[in-house]
Amino acid sequence: MLCILLIDDNPNDRLTIDRELRKSFPDLEIKSAIDARTLEQILAAGGFDLVITEYQVRWSDGLTIFKQVQSRYPNCPVIMCTDSGSEQVAVEAMKAGLSDYVFKGWHFQRLAGTVAETLEKQQLRDNGAKTSAQLALSSERLRLAIESSKMGTWDWNILTGEVVLSEGHEQLFGLEKGSFAGTYAAFSACVHPDDLDSISQALAFALENKREYQHEYRVIWPDGSWHWIAGRGKFFDDGSGKSVRSIGVVWDITDRKLSSARIHESEENLRFALEAANTVAFTWDIASGEVRRSYNAETHIGLGPDSAVGTFEQKKNAVHPDDCDSFLADVEAALSGPGVYESEHRHVIPDGSVIWLHEKGRVVFDSSGKPVRLFGAAIDITARKQLEYERLQALGRQRSYVVRLQKLTSASVAINSTLSVEEILQLAADSARSILEAHQAAVNLTPAANWDAGINKFSLSEKYTQWQNYSQEPDGTGIYREVCQQQRAMRMTQSELEAHSAWRGFGKAAGKHPPMRGWLAVPLTARDGKNLGLIQLSDKYDGEFGEDDESILMQWAQAVSAAIDNARLYQESQQANRMKDEFLATLSHELRSPLNAILGWAQLLRNRSFTPAVTERALSTIERNAKLQTQLIEDLLDISRIIRGKLTLNPCPVNLISMVEGAVNTVGLAADAKSIELQLAIVDLGLDTAEFCDTREVSGNLESQLNPRFLVSGDPGRLQQVIWNLLANAIKFTPRAGRVSIRLQRVDSEVELTVTDTGIGIAANFLPYVFESFRQADATITRNHSGLGLGLSIVRQLVELHGGRVWASSPGLDMGSTFTFRLPSIDVNSIARQEAQLLAGGGNLRGVKVLLVDDEVDSREFMMFLLADAGAAVRAASSAAEALEAVSALVPDVLVSDIGMPEEDGYSLMRKLRCLAAESGGKLRAIALTAYARDEDRDRALKAGFDRHLAKPVQPDVLVEAIVSLKPQALTI
Repeated sequence: MLCILLIDDNPNDRLTIDRELRKSFPDLEIKSAIDARTLEQILAAGGFDLVITEYQVRWSDGLTIFKQVQSRYPNCPVIMCTDSGSEQVAVEAMKAGLSDYVFKGWHFQRLAGTVAETLEKQQLRDNGAKTSAQLALSSERLRLAIESSKMGTWDWNILTGEVVLSEGHEQLFGLEKGSFAGTYAAFSACVHPDDLDSISQALAFALENKREYQHEYRVIWPDGSWHWIAGRGKFFDDGSGKSVRSIGVVWDITDRKLSSARIHESEENLRFALEAANTVAFTWDIASGEVRRSYNAETHIGLGPDSAVGTFEQKKNAVHPDDCDSFLADVEAALSGPGVYESEHRHVIPDGSVIWLHEKGRVVFDSSGKPVRLFGAAIDITARKQLEYERLQALGRQRSYVVRLQKLTSASVAINSTLSVEEILQLAADSARSILEAHQAAVNLTPAANWDAGINKFSLSEKYTQWQNYSQEPDGTGIYREVCQQQRAMRMTQSELEAHSAWRGFGKAAGKHPPMRGWLAVPLTARDGKNLGLIQLSDKYDGEFGEDDESILMQWAQAVSAAIDNARLYQESQQANRMKDEFLATLSHELRSPLNAILGWAQLLRNRSFTPAVTERALSTIERNAKLQTQLIEDLLDISRIIRGKLTLNPCPVNLISMVEGAVNTVGLAADAKSIELQLAIVDLGLDTAEFCDTREVSGNLESQLNPRFLVSGDPGRLQQVIWNLLANAIKFTPRAGRVSIRLQRVDSEVELTVTDTGIGIAANFLPYVFESFRQADATITRNHSGLGLGLSIVRQLVELHGGRVWASSPGLDMGSTFTFRLPSIDVNSIARQEAQLLAGGGNLRGVKVLLVDDEVDSREFMMFLLADAGAAVRAASSAAEALEAVSALVPDVLVSDIGMPEEDGYSLMRKLRCLAAESGGKLRAIALTAYARDEDRDRALKAGFDRHLAKPVQPDVLVEAIVSLKPQALTI
C-alpha cells in the first residue's frame, strides 16, 4: 500500500488532490498535516513513502517544511504542489533536492503522473544505491578475504609482457611494496630455479588446452628463505581466440606443505607405533556398517588379505561364540553411554586358530547425540593372556602345592606317632592318595627285595568299591623291579605305561588289579641307601601326574622310609634290650658255673687229701672250666673288637688242610666223649679216594700239609678259630652217637669248607639270624645247651674279614644242619717246609735267650717252666728296674713282659730299652703278655716298641709259636 504525507491547510485542495491520486493509486493511504502539531506527530511516526506539500501554509512555508522533512528522511521524495509560489521558488527548491514541482489548478491532473514518475525515480535511486553498496561491500569483502587469506593477485599482459602484482602478491614474494619490476623476467627471478621448468610446463598446458592454470612452486625471498606458493588463474582471448591476458591469484601454502610433511612423518610414526605395539587401528561407520582397518591387520593379527575393509557383521561373526555376548554388550555400552569403548575377547582368524584381542576406542556422536562412528585400536594380547593363564595355573599349582605340603606335614606328624610298621604302611597309602588326590594307592614293603616276605597295603576310593577287598600281592617282577632296583621314580601316562616293555609281564598280579589310569611310583629307601619297596599311585582325580606330584610323593616316600626305619630301629632296640638282658643272664650263668667247679675243687684239694685218681679228676675239671672261662672272655673281646672295627689280622699264606687237621685234633676228645663220629673228606687231594674217612688217615700226611690247592691268605690263629668254632658248635648241638662231617674242597678259585652234623637242626624262622651276635634259638633258662651265642657271629665276621662268605642251611628241626664258608685261594706253587711246620704249631726254642718280666709270682713261675721246657734259656725279673739290670747283663734275644706292674709299667720299660744301643739290647724282640686285651691296649703296646701283643691267659703253644716267629729275627741282631 502506497502512503503519502499531504501537507496543506486548504481543505478543498486536499480533497482535490485525494481524488486525483486515487484515480491512479486505488490502494492508497493519505496522511494529512493541516497544522504544525499534526505535522510533527506524523513526522515522528513516519511510515510514509512520499511527501506532497503546499508552499504557503499558515504556520510555515514550503521550503522550510521541505528542509524539515529532508532532515529526518533524506531519501524520501518530496513534491511541492502549490499555486502561490514562483519560478524562483521552484528553482531554489529543485536545487535543494525537491523531487518535482506542480502547480495547482488545471495542473492537478499531472499530479498523479508526477507522483508515479517520482516514485519510479526514487526506486531507481534506491536500487542504484543498493547496488553500489553491495558492490562496495563485495569489493571490501574480496579485499578482506585476500588480505586475511594472505593472497595476492596478478595481471599479466601476454602481448606486452607487463605483469602487475598486487601488494599482497609482493608480500608473498618477500618484496617491498612497489618494488616489483613488472615483467615476467622479474617474476621468474623470484622463483626457485628447480621449479621454473615446471611453471613453464603448467602454463603451456593451460594455454594449449584452454584450461585454468594451477600450479605449486617455491619462491626464494631476498633473505634466502624458501616459501611455497600456490597459483591459480585464467587466460582471456581476443576476438580471434588468441590468449592475450591472464589474471589470477596466489597464496602461501608453506604451512600446508610443512603440515603435509609433518602429517607424513606422523603417519610414518603411527605406522611404526602400530607395528611396534602390535596394534591395528580401525574405524566403524555405524550407519553403513563398514569397518576399515589399518594396513597391518593381515600381518599383525592374521585377519586375512581382505581384512582392510569389511563389515561389522563380519567382525561380529569372527568373535568366539563364547565371547560374542560380552562383546556385543561392550559395544552397546559404548553406543548408549559416554562413548568409551573397551572389550577383550577371542577372535577366530581365517586359518581357524584363536587369538585374544583387546580393543579400545571412542564413539563420535552427531549434533543430535546419535552415534555415527566408532574409531579405536585393537591389540593382539594372546601372549599376555597365555602368560596370565600360565600364571593362574602356576598360582593354582602353588596353592595346591602349599595345601599338599600342609597335608604332607600333618601326615608326617601322624606317621611318626606310630611304631607299628603295618600301621605306617596303611597310613602311607591312605595319605598318599589323599595328598595327591588319586583314586588308587599302594605301598609295598619288600625288605632285602624279598617280595614273598613283603607287606602290601592298598587304599582305593569309592570309585573302585568293587575292588575294596583287593589284596593281590605283587611278586616284584617287571616294572616294579625297575623302580626298586634302579632306585628311581617313574611317572607315565596310561598310554606310556601300556607301551612300556616291562608293564605287561610285571608278575602274577597282572590283570587282577583295578584298571589303571596313569602311574606314578617312587622307591622307599632306607638310611643305608638300600631299597625298602615302593609307593605307587594311579588314576589322578584331575589330569595326569606331573612333576609337582612326583616331588610331593618323593618327599612323602622319604618321610615313610624314615618312619619305617624308626619303627624298625625301635623294634630292634627293644629286641636288643631283650637280647642284652638274656645275654647278661646267660653270661652270669656261663661264668658262675665254671667258677663253681673251680672254687669247689680248689677248696677241697686245699683242705682234704684225695687219691691220685680223684686229684687228677679235680685238676682236669679245674683246667677244663678255666679254659671254658678263657674262651668266653676271648669271645667277648673278639665281639668288642668287631663291633668297634678294631679287629686286625696278620695275614700270611695258610694251608687250610693244616688248620682243619689242627681243629679236628683239638675237638677230637669232645667228640669221643659223646661218641660222635668225625669224618673228614679232602677232595682233589691226590689220594685214591675222596670219600669221607677217619680223620687220622690224613693227619700228619706231608702231602696234605703242602698241597698248594688249599692255600689261602689269612691269619692262622683267626682261621683256626673259625674252624674250631664251627666244629665245636656242631659237636655241641649233635646228640650222642651222632655224626659230624668235614669236607674241604676247591671250588673254582675258592677253597670251601663244609661242616655237616646230624644234630638238632635250625628252625626256618631262625635261620636268617643264626649268625647275629647274642642270638640263640633257645635263650630260656631251661635250655639244654650252654654258651653266649657269640661263636657263629665271630665266624661270620672273621670269614668276611678274610674276603670270604659263610652261610648255613638246615632242612628243619632235628634234621641236622650244614655250615659252609668259602675263602679265595692264592696261587702259590710251593711253600717252605719250615713255614708249614710253623703253621702246624711246632716250636723249638733251643739256644734262644728269653727275659721274662712279670710281677705275679704264679704267672712268672708258670711261664718260666713253659719256656724252659721248650728249650729256651730263661731269666726272670719281677719289675721293670730288675729287667733293665738283667738286659745289661744278659742281652736276651726275646723279651716277654707284662704291662701292668707296680712302680713302672711295661710301656715305660719298653721305651727305655729302645733307647739303648743295639749291642746293649736296644734292638731285642719283645712280646707284651698282658691281661689288657683291648685293641687300644694292643695299639699302645706296639707303639711303645713291642713286636707282638698276646692276651692272658695264653695257650702255651701260642706263646712258643710267637717266640719262634721272632727267633730268626732275633738271631740276626
